[in-house]
Amino acid sequence: MTRTALVTGGARGMGAEVARLLAADGFAVAVADVRGCEPVAEELRREGGLAAAYDCDVRDWEAVADVIAAAERDLGPLRTAVQVAGVYRMVSFLEMRLEQWRQVLEVNVDGTFNVLRIASERIAANGGGSVVAISSTASWLAWDDSTHYLASKAAINGLVRGMAYELGPRRVRANAVAPGTIRTPATAPELAMAGVEEAEAAACPLGRVGESTDVAQAVRFLCDEERAAWITGHVLVVDGGYSTHGGNSGFGSTVDTTTD
Repeated sequence: MTRTALVTGGARGMGAEVARLLAADGFAVAVADVRGCEPVAEELRREGGLAAAYDCDVRDWEAVADVIAAAERDLGPLRTAVQVAGVYRMVSFLEMRLEQWRQVLEVNVDGTFNVLRIASERIAANGGGSVVAISSTASWLAWDDSTHYLASKAAINGLVRGMAYELGPRRVRANAVAPGTIRTPATAPELAMAGVEEAEAAACPLGRVGESTDVAQAVRFLCDEERAAWITGHVLVVDGGYSTHGGNSGFGSTVDTTTD
């Protein structure tokens, strides 16, 4: 029987890499994003996989429900959902306006709730599976000018724990991955600035910044119905050891995904 995985934020970066690895594991992949994500779906089909692309703003409950219904109609029963879509922008707390707070919370918290809530209902109905959200080391480490982002990622950690407790009897596992500094299309320009990547790598005991595949491999593991069969309610840290000492390099000052 076909197993379908939904990947939001799948047009590029971590989401696209998650889609590739889940397709390699035999999932039919529904790729969803506010950006056009047909090129990723087409790539998966060229590699012999089953995939479809959907436009979706995760803030919109009805849009998420429509995408999940379409994915099951087009590809097959949903067994996995990975919520990668999110936004980030540095704003000093005392300069933060309500609309800036809401912009980050609506995508990162409301969007994650929408995707995981609707997907988990379908996954439970289909006999079980897993959902994975993207958290951050910012959920427990304070970053410069990022209080709204910190709050949003801490909420995701609480969400997956609560889901794991409630949905375990329905055979739905809920976990999160908490990345450190990852090279993505959004962060690459700042990493290319003089000395920035070197400073970020030096802050990591493993001596380099992360790549999208580092996060995607962790997600892949948590979605594996055999290797991760008894793991739920967990936040898996993927940061090269950065959070072992809690150093803060101030990275992210030029990153703004809220307007991208």
